Amino acid sequence: MSRPACVKCTKSKRTCPGYAEGLDLVLRDQNQVAKAGAERRQKARGKNRTQSPDSSSGTASPQPLTVYTPLAESQDSYAHTFFVSAYVLAPRDSRTDHGFIELLPFFFDKLKSSLVLSLSLSVVAHCYFRAWQPAIRNIDHLIVQKKYAKALKALQLALQDPRHCASDETLMAVCLLSFYEYTVSAILSRPRAEQHVDGISALVKRRGSKTMNSELSKRLLIAARHSIVSKSIANSMPVDGTLEIWDDPEQMPNNPATLLDGICLEAANVLAAAANNKSACEMHALYDETVSAILFRAEAVEAKFAAWPTHVPIEWWPIPLPRELIPREILVAGFHGDYCDMYPDTSVCATWNNFRTVRLRILCLIADYDSTESKFKTVLRIRAIADDILVSLPFMLGSKSEAAGMYDTDFVYPSCPGQSVSMSHYQTAAAFGGLTLYVPLTAIFAFTRYLRGDQIQFATQQLRRLGVLYDVRNSHERFHRT
Repeated sequence: MSRPACVKCTKSKRTCPGYAEGLDLVLRDQNQVAKAGAERRQKARGKNRTQSPDSSSGTASPQPLTVYTPLAESQDSYAHTFFVSAYVLAPRDSRTDHGFIELLPFFFDKLKSSLVLSLSLSVVAHCYFRAWQPAIRNIDHLIVQKKYAKALKALQLALQDPRHCASDETLMAVCLLSFYEYTVSAILSRPRAEQHVDGISALVKRRGSKTMNSELSKRLLIAARHSIVSKSIANSMPVDGTLEIWDDPEQMPNNPATLLDGICLEAANVLAAAANNKSACEMHALYDETVSAILFRAEAVEAKFAAWPTHVPIEWWPIPLPRELIPREILVAGFHGDYCDMYPDTSVCATWNNFRTVRLRILCLIADYDSTESKFKTVLRIRAIADDILVSLPFMLGSKSEAAGMYDTDFVYPSCPGQSVSMSHYQTAAAFGGLTLYVPLTAIFAFTRYLRGDQIQFATQQLRRLGVLYDVRNSHERFHRT
């Protein structure tokens, strides 16, 4: 029986093969059919674009090629995302918190309503984003300077409004600007600017600590106290403990880091008294506090420093890793002594080094004033604490000897047997290594009269290494000045 012919074949005068078998339709590769159809349509569209309307003439009229590009991300978006992921949300032990960067997520919903907070965050974000861009590595970029100027203008306006002066958003904004201020001073070897630390103190005094009753406000108050104490210790200036800023509004959050701040407050006042005594002696003037009285106060503070480690969690205590278990790359990059110390994370290591740095200043003061036989024991303690700082460097810097990206993993860190280095450590060590090691390393050079030669030599090498890794300007000249 013949197959029925279709109308199309009849009109085109072709022999019609008839309708396709149903099984053929079922077994046919529909993907190939759809693909072939799409290619035919695309080819036809391309032909129409390249031909003029008068196709019979055979002349082609070139048409511009349409290229579709995705919506561009703004530099602000890149900078904010980088800073928040690398610094704000970085893993850390909450018991090391001083109430600053880790509080930023609680302010994200306030960024639209608080211009000064939004601009201050933008300054810090762009500062660190530019510092980590391989082709730029410039925290003093013109874009950062312009944003800083805008943030200062917004801060001036906010301070004229009593409502904004009493807000947590304004206080957090000033803390951010102080953080930026410290970073620029450290990296660019500029004199330490501290106008925003003074601003933090002024804001808290104006508000009154007793009005800061929310949990967020209390933690901001802790951040303010930490900034003020750090400035006083760096400049050997007294801290007026009678001010309302030191009055606890209610039960304050406590952890080993805040306990350390309280001891550092007393240390700052002792160091300031010694500095005033030295100035009075140089000017042949009388000073109302004798050397013996200052020595007595310093020894009382040292007793509190000696007791502080008993208040930290047992898992905070450093674990010594013998030299034979250290990868060769780390030994080549820089290694001191017969072991290095391992810590739970970088924030714990930074807290220990902060404790050691301030304690060293008190011990050196005791050694300077002590003329008894116990001075030799004090010097041995100074050298032991300096060693503790130096053996913490491999944990923070690994085998890095040249500048690398934030998330590079082409180098190694020490690890305890049977354990691997976590990806979070690669991130946090890169992000906070330079920030947390700069102060302890530079502080060591103030105590060279009591240190061994190998300690001074290794600290010099590592300070130069830090300058290369984090682009610290004039690190060699800074060492020679100290």
